[in-house]
Amino acid sequence: MFLRKKKNNLNTLLLYFNLIIKWGKSQKKNFIKANLLMLVVAAVTSLYPIAIDFSFNALNEKNITHLMYIPLAIIALTILKGISYFYQTVIVGKISNSIIKVIQLRLYEKIVNFDVLLMSEFQQGSLQSRFINDLNVLREAITRVLNNLIRDFFTLLGLLISMFYLDWVLSLCVILIYPLCIKPIVFIGKSTRKHSLKLQEKISVAGAFLNESFSSIAVIKTFNLESLQKIKAEKKFSDIYKKNIEIIKVRSKVEPTLEIIGGLAISVVIVIAGLRINSGQTDIGAFSGFISALLIAVQPARALGTLNTVLQEGGASLLRLDDILKKENKIFSIKNPRKIDDIKSNIIFKKVSFSYDNKNKSLNGINLKIKAKENLVLVGNNGSGKSTFLNLIPRLIDPSKGIITIDGTDIKFFEITKLRSIISLVSQDVMLFDLSILENLRLANEKASFQDIEKACKISDAHNFIIKFKKSYDTLVGDRGLKLSGGQRQKISIARALLKNPKILLLDEATSALDNYSEKKI
Repeated sequence: MFLRKKKNNLNTLLLYFNLIIKWGKSQKKNFIKANLLMLVVAAVTSLYPIAIDFSFNALNEKNITHLMYIPLAIIALTILKGISYFYQTVIVGKISNSIIKVIQLRLYEKIVNFDVLLMSEFQQGSLQSRFINDLNVLREAITRVLNNLIRDFFTLLGLLISMFYLDWVLSLCVILIYPLCIKPIVFIGKSTRKHSLKLQEKISVAGAFLNESFSSIAVIKTFNLESLQKIKAEKKFSDIYKKNIEIIKVRSKVEPTLEIIGGLAISVVIVIAGLRINSGQTDIGAFSGFISALLIAVQPARALGTLNTVLQEGGASLLRLDDILKKENKIFSIKNPRKIDDIKSNIIFKKVSFSYDNKNKSLNGINLKIKAKENLVLVGNNGSGKSTFLNLIPRLIDPSKGIITIDGTDIKFFEITKLRSIISLVSQDVMLFDLSILENLRLANEKASFQDIEKACKISDAHNFIIKFKKSYDTLVGDRGLKLSGGQRQKISIARALLKNPKILLLDEATSALDNYSEKKI
């Protein structure tokens, strides 16, 4: 998991170290470089108030030589800070984006290996939202952590040292006042996280709605549902708008809090400094340098103040991502699985039952023996469990009760990829990838020759329409194969299944979109 939850509060350091150490292992050198550059930026910034103090002292002493050198020193410091700041920003960008890339890949790998039933727990739009919105929020949080936690923290620390050097009494006053804003900022951060989690859930719901709408455009048009869908869309987008406004209201409380505390600190400093100057305990140069340090500290102090809210938003994203990464598949290969290359005798169903909801049984106590090289046709009403029966054989789902054996061995004892390598399934919902026809076919057997591909396409009655395309087998089929008709997609999917040269061929209403002539020919 990304993080541990303790009273629903995120620990900044836990977020920082968990993400950097766990997911940014390849960025160790860049991490060191960035931190060194941040220290340079912090050190240079801390020297500005000292330079101002020296300038006032040189003016009081009318030391022209020192006055000539101080501007040159400030210019040199500014150039050094500018160069360091530039490269530090670029390197931090590389680190944060590299971490996000690793998480994206891990997340994709996790999802693409989900069981069929586990995948059905999530809406597609919700999963897409995690890849896009949640990871963008997390990227911002990582970048802010890398920048603010090191650069701004050490900048404040350096300025504080300069302030103590200039006037330790005024420094103590500032240290006593600024902690007053800690409790409100922490409270604001917790509230932000709660609202951010709800916002991301709303975005996920909207994403699922958009995915459903775009994939069902023909249904929407034929049933004249445009107005109804618009009303639904307005509701989804209004929910997102309201949550965004709530987060903006919560965030907006941070700046006024810091502003008020900062104003209080400066007011106290001016009063006490006036008393100390009148009594001869300090001078105008030290006071000017101290005020400069205090004003320079405003920006990094605010950055650290708003950091908590950003971290809480990133924390909400982490919880949603973690919800996926901690999911465990129920279908997996056992240790030391058995090999399977062929079927010598039979496939046997022994008292097999299955339920999707643990209440209503799709299959109940099925006993069946299928001999090698035997053709079996399942006939039944819609919803009678024909597809469920077929999905049990390649272990897309596992029986709730009973066992399935191949040549006397429970299929759970076979390595899953080996078991599936001898099975081809053409389901009711034909799926082609956004590739060429040839590339889609070669997914089944990358070593297949073009002659093998042509043969499979002729058997499935796909060859004749393929060669009529301008680019023939190199024709792109589009998203989900939608540039082809339903029948053309089915013929290509059948050819792809045959090209695998399977020992078990499962056809789940695979010719439902074909005309009678094509169906009989196949």
